[in-house]
Amino acid sequence: MNGISGFSSQMRLTGLSGFDTDSLVTELMKAERIPLDILKQKRTVVEWRQESYREISTSLISFKRKFFDIVNRSSYMLSQNSIKAMSATSSNSSYVTATASNEAAIGEQNIKVIQLATANSLSNSTGISKGITGSVTADELGSLSEKLENLEGKKIFVELDGVSKQITLGGSNGAEFVQHLQASLDEAFGKVTVDGEELSKFNVTFTDTENGFDFTINTNSDSGATKVSVYGPSGEANEMAGLDDLGLTAGQSNRLSLNSSLLTLQDSFSMPLQFDEEGNAEFTINGETISIKSTDSLKQVFDKINNNEKAKAKINYDEITDRITLTSTVTGAGNNLEIDDRPGNFLAALNLDESKSGQDAKVSINGETLVRSTNNFTANGITYNLHKAHAADDEGDTITIAHDTESVINNIKSFIEEYNNLIDSINGKTSEKYNRNYQPLTDAQRDEMDEDEIKKWEKQAKTGLLRNDSILQRLTLSMRTALYEKVEGVGISLKDIGIESKSYSDKGKLYLDEDKLKNALLSKPDEVAKLINGVSSENPTYSRTATAEQRADRYSKSGVFQRLSDIVEDHVSTLRDSDGRKGILLEKAGIEGDLSATKNLISEELDDFDDRIDNLIDKLTRKEQSYYKKFSALETMLAQMNQQSAWIASQFNFGQ
Repeated sequence: MNGISGFSSQMRLTGLSGFDTDSLVTELMKAERIPLDILKQKRTVVEWRQESYREISTSLISFKRKFFDIVNRSSYMLSQNSIKAMSATSSNSSYVTATASNEAAIGEQNIKVIQLATANSLSNSTGISKGITGSVTADELGSLSEKLENLEGKKIFVELDGVSKQITLGGSNGAEFVQHLQASLDEAFGKVTVDGEELSKFNVTFTDTENGFDFTINTNSDSGATKVSVYGPSGEANEMAGLDDLGLTAGQSNRLSLNSSLLTLQDSFSMPLQFDEEGNAEFTINGETISIKSTDSLKQVFDKINNNEKAKAKINYDEITDRITLTSTVTGAGNNLEIDDRPGNFLAALNLDESKSGQDAKVSINGETLVRSTNNFTANGITYNLHKAHAADDEGDTITIAHDTESVINNIKSFIEEYNNLIDSINGKTSEKYNRNYQPLTDAQRDEMDEDEIKKWEKQAKTGLLRNDSILQRLTLSMRTALYEKVEGVGISLKDIGIESKSYSDKGKLYLDEDKLKNALLSKPDEVAKLINGVSSENPTYSRTATAEQRADRYSKSGVFQRLSDIVEDHVSTLRDSDGRKGILLEKAGIEGDLSATKNLISEELDDFDDRIDNLIDKLTRKEQSYYKKFSALETMLAQMNQQSAWIASQFNFGQ
């Protein structure tokens, strides 16, 4: 059987002499493996300590990203705007809105929008679709009159803007056929009255051909009707179906289907679409090449244009007007929309014959006229967003600039709340008591407990792992010191603006007096900004390779939030300093997702434990094998003695 002590996997035959060898070896090895269990427990404690360090590192990184990363502009605390926030209120937001930076002057700005900036556009002057076209011609089976006679009484279905009706065909020639079709449509769908005049919803025309006539069904745009389609059973299965005889196909419409392929729509435009032998075509918009295939749907082609930022244009199809419009995304005067087909004729087929030039925005601010190419521009620290032009006799509207103390206070409140949570978390780790009665479980102990019991035990065993940790204690001390040490060139402190700790027992937690902060923001905003996030002009940015003198200069002249940002970065930075070291906590315990995850002091300690554990396991394996050899020899000797005893006994019995 297998060595049950866990070190040897050799197959053995034991117990032949009556001894339970495996049980004996297991009991003997229990004492031998005590040093291994202790070593594994020590390793587990070190591993848990690494996890605790990483939890702190993760909290610091989250704190940094929220308040010290410019990507999160709404909560970023290292800009002047976060402290000297200004509000811009429009007297009429339907015409103009605005936002103000810290550079904006307090007061009122009178603004009148004379005209908005617009973009170049190209569109169809008339509907792009040809309408529903059909053809009635004589064939080898008979004359045109016979063909029309055969059509007499047959049916088609016509759908107008979602309502479908059955229409009966008739007429002895082209003119009569069209008159009958027009009358049948008017009877089925009715007419409308516009400005006292009765109008048909349809416009049906025909043209004589050599062997018959062509006809077109379209809607009368003046009537308000839009989309017409034809349907109906086709083929010989229904002898009353007239769709095939008219040269029409089910679903044919006077409007483009965006989901249809270009090949299907090839003859639906004012001119047939052309492709090369492989069914490809190209065109350029503002110098950007767009490649299309005949198998692409019209929507896919539109998406290729709309999703290509370099083309700087958007295209859309209006089903109501049956018009396609290509518009530049660049506003202002000048030619911002250049198109060209090569090869193929996609753009030409769109018949974009109506062009509108772009124009610049024109506004009057405090009596001064400004011309800008966009409807969003910045002047004197105020960003204006123009929405609608004022009437010529309108005096315009007012933009009022004021201190936005409410948003600043809310930002600082959020910062203090998160800061206090961070401090509580770190202080909790360093002050947590260590319970020596709960050590990591050995393998044997885990086997005797259920999962819930293991979780409860380990929760207790993981307490106090970072108690009085020097790295974390220095971290919290440096953060507290950074908040209260004087900022060079600033005559106020956090306490002066309503931010302070109440007692030593708070261990660095901050409290906010909102009224005091508001008064400071209104009375001395520049001074508050320097205190909170001012920077050294000589060393304005954090650097991992800065000299001791540069770091000292930056610290003494930086605002308290800048200092906190630098301290956090010192501990969790993934960049290396001039000595090749990463952040203090990363050097100690590493962090997932970075090279430090395996290259850190604790990981090296764990590797050393692994080597010692492997060596001890080898030693115990040899010890176990030694015990088995001794018991095997004992069993051999006992077997021999039993054999001798049996022989002697048999000799005595023989003599009787």
